[in-house]
Amino acid sequence: MRTYRDCCKAETALLNFTKMTGNGNDFIVVENFHNEASDQELSKLARTLCKRKYSIGADGLLLLEKSAKAHFKMRIFNSDGSEGEMCGNGARCICRYASDHNIAPGEMTFETLAGIYKAKVCGCEVKVDMGSIDLSKARYNQKIVLDDRELTYNFLEVGVPHCVVFLDAQKTPREELLRIGRSLRNNKTHFPKGTNVNFVKILDKNRIYLVTYERGVEDLTESCGTGSAAGAIVSTVLRGMESPIRVTNLGGENKVFVELKDDLSECKISIQGRAVYVAKGIICQESTNENIK
Repeated sequence: MRTYRDCCKAETALLNFTKMTGNGNDFIVVENFHNEASDQELSKLARTLCKRKYSIGADGLLLLEKSAKAHFKMRIFNSDGSEGEMCGNGARCICRYASDHNIAPGEMTFETLAGIYKAKVCGCEVKVDMGSIDLSKARYNQKIVLDDRELTYNFLEVGVPHCVVFLDAQKTPREELLRIGRSLRNNKTHFPKGTNVNFVKILDKNRIYLVTYERGVEDLTESCGTGSAAGAIVSTVLRGMESPIRVTNLGGENKVFVELKDDLSECKISIQGRAVYVAKGIICQESTNENIK
């Protein structure tokens, strides 16, 4: 019988990984400072490693790479193999990893496809400064018809595209949330790049409940950092919420700091929440077979 050591000998071991989670939004963290893999190979790696029950399982693959503009570069490949521009919960996880492994100081900058961000690590709590969010092209109280039902949505970009719908996710069946999420996410007429879909319920003047259907994961997730920010922004603009806004997700709570400009053309955003280690180990070659069933 082959032992664990047999499976992880040099000829079958692939690379080291760390599993982390930000409020239930889970990621596989891998250092890629030598850029030995192509984008196509990284996409395949994400698809295979994120497959639950057959590999490590996660919502996405996070890569640390060298940056000429910041302490490091963060790349995220979703579980479907697509590369995302930014991820709030993923950013917290990778920033804590970078600080704990002396890749970056406790107060750091990191590069993403959506731009350069700042972060501060305090133990398992990480605060990410999202900078100024352009709201000049945000769309509020828009109407759309889905299966003969009219729905009101709001749309903005917080590093990645987000649609916000005021709907009580606690009382709406999961199947219904999935149906609405998939319909909006794949509506190329209104959202040419696709979109994440956030269902928001106002709890009080500085608390909301939010569930996100994530583009790239193609499912409801336990938490979404940029989704929390999008929900907080729209709730502030339309419902007069008071910052900081506590955003309760299925997997925990994100605290969103919102500073709106008087003319509502932009706002400054910071997201604070937990980033927790789950496991560390070695990825074996066998687990990267994309044809594994």
